Amino acid sequence: RLKNRYRVRRLVAGGGMAYVYEVEEALPDGSRRTWALKELRADAQSTGSLDEARRLFETEANILVRLDHPNLPKVVAFFQEEGRSYLVMEYIHGESLERRLQNANAPLLENQVLDWAAQVCEVLSYLHNQPQPVIFRDLKPSNIMVTPDGSIKLIDFGIARTYKQGQSRDTVSMGSENYAAPEQWGEAQTDARSDLYGLGA
Repeated sequence: RLKNRYRVRRLVAGGGMAYVYEVEEALPDGSRRTWALKELRADAQSTGSLDEARRLFETEANILVRLDHPNLPKVVAFFQEEGRSYLVMEYIHGESLERRLQNANAPLLENQVLDWAAQVCEVLSYLHNQPQPVIFRDLKPSNIMVTPDGSIKLIDFGIARTYKQGQSRDTVSMGSENYAAPEQWGEAQTDARSDLYGLGA
C-alpha cells in the first residue's frame, strides 16, 4: 500500500526504466477506483545514471499532468515514497498494437489501421501544438493501446521532451531501434517531424 491509499493488485508490465502496476484506491465514500501506477525502477541506473532516470521520470510527470486529450491517459498524482518515484494515471483497458499484431499473425485490416492512424495523427497534432511543443519520441506499436471501443491511447512518455527553440540537439539521445528518427541519435534536435517519422515506421 502506497501513500496509505493505493493498494497494489498486480504487475502489468515492466521493462526499460519503470514497472507499471494495477492499483486500487479506496475513496472516502466507500467506493473503489482502479488506476495504473508507474514506478521508477530501483535499478534504473542500469540504463544510465539514476539521477538521469529520475530527471526523465519527473519530466514525464510534468508533461503529462498538463495535458488533456481523449487519446492520452489522464494523470492524477505524482509522488515519492521511500526514495522511489511514482506516477498515478488512468488505467487503460485493452491491448497494445504490438499484441494485436502478434495475435493476428497476419496483416491487420486496412480500415482498422487507417482509423487508428488518424487517431494517432490527432493526438500528435495536439502534442505538437502545445505552447511548448511536446515531442513524443517513442512512437511504436507497444506504446499504442487499443481499447475495447476501438479508440487508441498513446502511452509511455518516458523519453518525451518539449521542443526548445534554437537548441542544436537533444540533451539526451534516446529512441527505439527501427522506429526512432536519425536525429534522435544525437545529430540534431528532435521536433514534430521526428514523431511523423516514427508514425511512418
